[in-house]
Amino acid sequence: MTITFMVLYFILPILAGYNKPLMATKVMGNITFGYVLAFLEIIMGWVMAAIYINKAKTFDRLAEEAKG
Repeated sequence: MTITFMVLYFILPILAGYNKPLMATKVMGNITFGYVLAFLEIIMGWVMAAIYINKAKTFDRLAEEAKG
C-alpha cells in the first residue's frame, strides 16, 4: 500500500513537469487528466487513513484483551 501511494505521489509532479500534453488532456468537459490524478491522490489518502483506523481498532481491542 505504501509503494502504491509513493508511486502515485511522485508520478503527479513528474508528469506535470515532463508530460504536459498528457496532463492537459481533457477527460470530461474542462476536467483534465491532471485534476483527475490529483483527486485520486486525495482519495487514496482518505482510503489509507480508513484502513489504518480499522486496523488500529483491532490492535486496540487485542491490547485491551491482553491487559486483563
